[in-house]
Amino acid sequence: MPIVYVSGLMSSEEREKRKIRAELRGYFTKFGYSADNTTVAFNEDSTTGSDEHVMAQMYSKSFMKMDEPSLDEMCDEVVAIMERFSNHPFHEAFPVPVLAMRGRWKE
Repeated sequence: MPIVYVSGLMSSEEREKRKIRAELRGYFTKFGYSADNTTVAFNEDSTTGSDEHVMAQMYSKSFMKMDEPSLDEMCDEVVAIMERFSNHPFHEAFPVPVLAMRGRWKE
């Protein structure tokens, strides 16, 4: 079961967090995981602002069996989900252990 920790969002961005959680839980069903077995948690910091870099750390033993192009695609999809619901300037996603990492400035 995947576990995703997202940091960089403000404590006031509750609506955005709910949407990101729902989308990520749905996204990982494409890998055969149940949405109920996908954990999405948010690390909060009261000093975070709207210019903060948003980052998703993704954990699952099955990610270690994926090839690099598949990891890159998964990271790109997770970044796209965060971009869709967050107005922060930079979004990044990577599986742990880090075998691939993707990030980009929001246009």
